[in-house]
Amino acid sequence: MRISLMLPVLLALSAARLAAQDAPRFEVAAGYAFLHDQDSSYNFPGGWTVSAAAGVTRWLDAVAEGGASYKTLSIPGDAPKFSVYDLMGGPRARLARAGRFSFLAQVLFGVARATTTVVGVSETATDFAYQPGGGIDIAIAPHLNARLAGDYRVIRVAGQNSKESRFVTAAVLGIGK
Repeated sequence: MRISLMLPVLLALSAARLAAQDAPRFEVAAGYAFLHDQDSSYNFPGGWTVSAAAGVTRWLDAVAEGGASYKTLSIPGDAPKFSVYDLMGGPRARLARAGRFSFLAQVLFGVARATTTVVGVSETATDFAYQPGGGIDIAIAPHLNARLAGDYRVIRVAGQNSKESRFVTAAVLGIGK
């Protein structure tokens, strides 16, 4: 039983080691983020994300990420505006590499800050959040990748979970070896 549970973990770790042998020491990324709030069913079409990562081992990075997503409701008068900002950090594993494609998984922890503005009056809340996700980097040129990623953010608000899914497209610049 233990062997059957450990085998997938050992295979994933071995693949990660082999896949990340040519991973950059540092990377910076910036791009577009599309957010869907599952509780309100609102889409936040205006968004951005930036991140920086440092290689801890050949297959594991320490990541810091920040971003924002925006939504204005289409109603007459002074339309309500919503924004969600996040600042998070955590580990990212480089799982496998196949030609120009590199696969990654991460889980980030930090804070999310939501602001709602209606008729010029704003209400803001900052809460703990965690965000598991994964993606694929596609090599475009030496030290330059395109990233397609998705994640699922959970924000703890007054003892309840608020859930958001996010899709990211970004340019990634690798620095050093």
